[in-house]
Amino acid sequence: MTLISDLSRLTVKRERETKRTLSQALSAANEVAQHLTLDPNHDTDRPIKVARLHKVKPVTIYVKKADETIYNALCLNKLNMETLKEEIAIKYSIPTNMPLKFYKRSKRGLLIHMDSRMVEQFQDEDDFIVEISFQNKEGVFEVTFNY
Repeated sequence: MTLISDLSRLTVKRERETKRTLSQALSAANEVAQHLTLDPNHDTDRPIKVARLHKVKPVTIYVKKADETIYNALCLNKLNMETLKEEIAIKYSIPTNMPLKFYKRSKRGLLIHMDSRMVEQFQDEDDFIVEISFQNKEGVFEVTFNY
């Protein structure tokens, strides 16, 4: 008999704890809900909707010089010219204070000056053969991406 009475007391005790925890949660939610307003014309410092931040996944492109057999991976955390310049300068030991000009040679052979919009079009795991040359007259490194 004592085992059954102990079990029933334990069951009652658990039910009370559950009710107490539930009532505490409900009262806390009630306090928060009292401060909310449903009036769309209500002017407040806090925005009604919170904008979600979408993390941009880094894009990895593969580059190699024509005389190399193995590609080098460049991880671009941001798809813009500055990030591309930094990564190329690091990978090919170009001084960071030297200006760089970027070109893209199309499949038809056209030489196109690259801008940030073209870099934004890079997709993960694109591969390029790069030509890096130093223009002594201008003091500029030219980087040409070939498909």
